[in-house]
Amino acid sequence: MGMLLLLALLLVPVRALAQDWGEVREATVNLNVRKAPNPGAAHVVTLAKGQRVRTDFPENGWVAVFELSEKDRDPAKAVGYANAKFLKAVEMKKAASTPTPAAPKIDSGEGQVTGAVAETPPPAPIPVGMDPNRLPVKITSDRMTYNETGKVISFVGNVVATHGELTLWADRLSAFLASSSDKKFSADSVDRIVAEGKVRARKGTTEGTCGKLTYLVGPQLLKMEQNPKLQDGPNSLTGEVINFHIKDDRSEVIGGEQRVKAVFMTPGNLKVQ
Repeated sequence: MGMLLLLALLLVPVRALAQDWGEVREATVNLNVRKAPNPGAAHVVTLAKGQRVRTDFPENGWVAVFELSEKDRDPAKAVGYANAKFLKAVEMKKAASTPTPAAPKIDSGEGQVTGAVAETPPPAPIPVGMDPNRLPVKITSDRMTYNETGKVISFVGNVVATHGELTLWADRLSAFLASSSDKKFSADSVDRIVAEGKVRARKGTTEGTCGKLTYLVGPQLLKMEQNPKLQDGPNSLTGEVINFHIKDDRSEVIGGEQRVKAVFMTPGNLKVQ
């Protein structure tokens, strides 16, 4: 059975808040965090080398791992447990004055890092319920690879991506990161998503299918290609390219060599003069 990967890639950075409990530590390697304090426990998340977390409740060489922004000293709110020897202590004063944002969560699976690990991890999640433009993009799949040089994260197998009310399904998906800083790596936004292979998209009652889909996250625009079809109940649109504007539920169809086809069903009680 494939391993589930959950990647929360955010659009804006959120700084961690300094707390008065636990100890801020920094991962010295790409470090697995597990569900229980033992090496045989289920894998929960992989910390990037250099990522900072809050730790507490030491037990047999293991510590409970929390997000830097966690306010409550509660074991139930821990992300998981990690081997303390791979987490070096960071002075609280330094952490409070120059906090390092937490990296996106990965619910399971180890993934494959194809580039150098970022010195400054991506920012922590923002609360759900804010402006859709500021919501995180969440992606699950069987496998994941990350290319830091090209700032591309690739997902393969049973891919599901969500952003606000939009949900995407595909065989393969590539998330292209856009940095707003001059640093070598800063996953502070997802610029666009390209999905291929049995692509399906849904928002409310509107559902689309195609062979290739490009989602521009900022303007929330879906570009559907390769036999695209957009359907809302009994109504449907087909053409060479369909552009679907998520914000206002507006569609544009380009015919090209393939003529545009629209099917609209009228209410049964509508009288035509």
